[in-house]
Amino acid sequence: MKHYAYVGCIIGLILLLQSNFAHSQPYSVGVTYIAATDYSRTEKLTPRYDDYRDVLIKLWYPITQTNDLEESYLHFHTEEFPYSIATPSDRDYQFHSYLKTLPFKTYKNAPIAHSDAPFPVVLYSHGYQSTVEDKEILMIELAKRGYIVASVGHPHHAGFVTQSHKQSATYDHEARKDDFYISDQADVNFDELVAELYQLAGRPLNEDEVARVYQLMAWAEGDRIALSSWVQDMYFAYDQLVRLQYGQYWGINYLGEHLGTFKGKLDLTQIAAIGLSFGGPTVAAFCEQVFQCKAAINLDGLHFNLSPTTPHSKPYLMMHSDTPLSADYTVVFNQQKADTYMMKVKEALHWDFSDYPYVFPNDRNREFLGTIDPYVVTDLVNTASVEFIDLYLKGLGSRNQYLETLSNFEQIRLQTKTGENNENQ
Repeated sequence: MKHYAYVGCIIGLILLLQSNFAHSQPYSVGVTYIAATDYSRTEKLTPRYDDYRDVLIKLWYPITQTNDLEESYLHFHTEEFPYSIATPSDRDYQFHSYLKTLPFKTYKNAPIAHSDAPFPVVLYSHGYQSTVEDKEILMIELAKRGYIVASVGHPHHAGFVTQSHKQSATYDHEARKDDFYISDQADVNFDELVAELYQLAGRPLNEDEVARVYQLMAWAEGDRIALSSWVQDMYFAYDQLVRLQYGQYWGINYLGEHLGTFKGKLDLTQIAAIGLSFGGPTVAAFCEQVFQCKAAINLDGLHFNLSPTTPHSKPYLMMHSDTPLSADYTVVFNQQKADTYMMKVKEALHWDFSDYPYVFPNDRNREFLGTIDPYVVTDLVNTASVEFIDLYLKGLGSRNQYLETLSNFEQIRLQTKTGENNENQ
């Protein structure tokens, strides 16, 4: 009997070690998408009176089985529109041939990995005139670490996005040219508004100057209306993820059998949100309003929806270009009641926070592209983002360890503050 007990212990130990080893290894990454129509909102960006807001949600997620699965590649959009354009040209075909050579392998429509616990969820909001894949390298890295990432397409403000029933929405410059207007009560035009924000940058602000920043942002009526619509898109996307969690699929388009494996696998009680450019203030507002959202990251976006309480209560990471710091960042930093990190990236400009520098490493020192090493900035932004999410969503590591990680990048200029009731020291 002792012999059998001894063998049983050995087998149990081996199984435990195998389980821990498997858990510690990066997952492979699956990619899929759904689209759904929000019949509670008419689409105000098209001329049709009977048009409703239709939202694409693209998912990157952990998988373990890759046999017999079709591979995908970086910035592949959807089966209906692979090239993020309704009518691709020879140039699009050539560009995607190049994308296929980049070292990022994902698998289309794979079953999600088995796990005893559901996977935490990160929502993503893309940049204005961009695509749901504009920060895909980060999404792949998060999925490898056991997160489900849902990138939300904002139709008619995205450069291109797939919609339900094999439809699509392409950005129309002429139709959108007057969207971002300033209030007729304002004493500045848009260019003057932005210039004044930068004039107030880089120094402590007195009460009158803080009030002026709030007023400037309140006058940006067109931006605030658009941001409100984007935040509603995030709410709608979250609701669709809840439906996947409970296996309720009516009204969801582009369903496949693999999506049945998502039932019970999404931890929607603790989520995080990341946004690039215009997506940055979108996720700041969304996370502030949604109890389940525990932390947000803004990649170089101005807070046109700024208010004394937006944002202020959730851990917040703000990264920004190596340009004069817009005054809204200073106001946000000071009003935050939670852990806050305000990070300037030396020699980086706006597009450096997307996948662009990795995909086009030779395009440097141009408008919106700085002189920072393209691979360094990709690693820096992704590392800072992933470790931030790990800390505030999974409780991995400590705030001090996170600061030590950031200190490894000489390009980072950081201001930070500890929030009230901090438990992540």
